[in-house]
Amino acid sequence: MKNKKEQKKKQQSFIGIDASKLTMDYSFINYEGFEEHHLFENNKKGFKKMETWLNSTKVFNYSDALFCIEHTGVYTRELVEYLLLRGANVWMESALHLKRSMGMTRGKNDKVDSYRIARYAMTNGDKAKLVQPGNKTLQLIKDLMSSRKRIKKSIQSLKVSIKELKRVDKVSGRELELINKPALTGLMKSKQAIEKRMQELINSDEELKRIFQLVTSVKCVGPVLAIELMVYTHSFTRMTGIKQLACYCGVAPFSHTSGTSVKGKTGTSNFANMGLKSTLHLAAISSTQYVPDIKQYYNRKVGEGKKKMSVINAIRNKLLSRVLTVVKRGTPYVENYLENNLVRS
Repeated sequence: MKNKKEQKKKQQSFIGIDASKLTMDYSFINYEGFEEHHLFENNKKGFKKMETWLNSTKVFNYSDALFCIEHTGVYTRELVEYLLLRGANVWMESALHLKRSMGMTRGKNDKVDSYRIARYAMTNGDKAKLVQPGNKTLQLIKDLMSSRKRIKKSIQSLKVSIKELKRVDKVSGRELELINKPALTGLMKSKQAIEKRMQELINSDEELKRIFQLVTSVKCVGPVLAIELMVYTHSFTRMTGIKQLACYCGVAPFSHTSGTSVKGKTGTSNFANMGLKSTLHLAAISSTQYVPDIKQYYNRKVGEGKKKMSVINAIRNKLLSRVLTVVKRGTPYVENYLENNLVRS
């Protein structure tokens, strides 16, 4: 792997891309002061026009150019695939990170944003995390997982509204419950079909199946949490360190102090994958009841006067640590109660 200096030296031109549903704004700059902007459609026809435009500049080359794209979900998927097929260096950066890096700005339009992204890429090119061709099966699982979350949210929304109405008006609540019963039944069937399909896809890929079995060998780490971890870590090829993964899941503790006057409480950050954090939290709660060594740890720490949520957060970190350990080791988790019972942390 090239070091950062070599990578920065290699990158001579930078293309900032602001993506939307229908169009893409491209700003092309380089170290010699070249600057140009164009707007193209967000489809293959537009991508080809973009490529023609870049080549017409006579200073563009895929090998030494860095494409920096604001991550906007599905709107960038086709473009990223198109660029990767041509051997392009592609960097997907979060909208929040880009916004914060730009400091105070007045006004906003897509053309200006694309230029700011290009400048960001030029300034921070040595920190670029290039996109690698992904696993198509894992991408489909991710899409199914997102659909499952939306269906689950719809089911919960309907059930809560019915329950609240029945509490204040039983007659109307029962009628609403009867009317919505087919919808709830259909949503439940769709949710079950999605879960079945995700499991089929995992079983069809030997590597995904192997990792899934390793992750679920950790007690209280169920299929949903295992799939979410596999999807967000790209099958544990990214965020392979416990600190990185804990930070992404929003369970890494951070201090809040400054000088001698500011001494805030240590806590977790809200800049995290809150959906994954919620699933991990449920697994941690379950483990305090069904995993002997964790149950003992929880009772001991609470008995010592530790706050319950602080102990639960430590347990969330323990579960992540166990998952990473079994994946790196390549063997299922084996409980050792004698050893765990002697652990004091």
